[in-house]
Amino acid sequence: MEELIEEVRRRIGIIESYSRNYVDYLHKGEYAKASEMLWGILNNLASTLSLLYEGKPISGHLELKSFITSLASMLGNEDIVKWFRACEKLHANFFHHFMDEATFEEYRVEAEKLIDTLQKLVVEKLQEQGIRV
Repeated sequence: MEELIEEVRRRIGIIESYSRNYVDYLHKGEYAKASEMLWGILNNLASTLSLLYEGKPISGHLELKSFITSLASMLGNEDIVKWFRACEKLHANFFHHFMDEATFEEYRVEAEKLIDTLQKLVVEKLQEQGIRV
């Protein structure tokens, strides 16, 4: 259990760092870099939830997609899948720089909805399991 708690703490630290970087890149108008920070936040939130639900982190994109799809089904919230697709597009934007500001903004809003949802689930699950980080 102690290993799990340490890994959760480590990932929360990464999420906090990526969140600060995201805000910085967003304010600078560096949308490709901001896109990747959103992807990193999502990935680490989902891995944290996977640790809390299944005892193991997510190891790749396909596993992440499967976890998100299962989570959406479990919660009865198909918007989660839609928001995840926006995150995938943002992730691709980091590598290919194809989004203009308006397109980035559209997907950014969707990504933030998913991130907010996952953050709330992490807090709930930590409280449910009596874990303090």
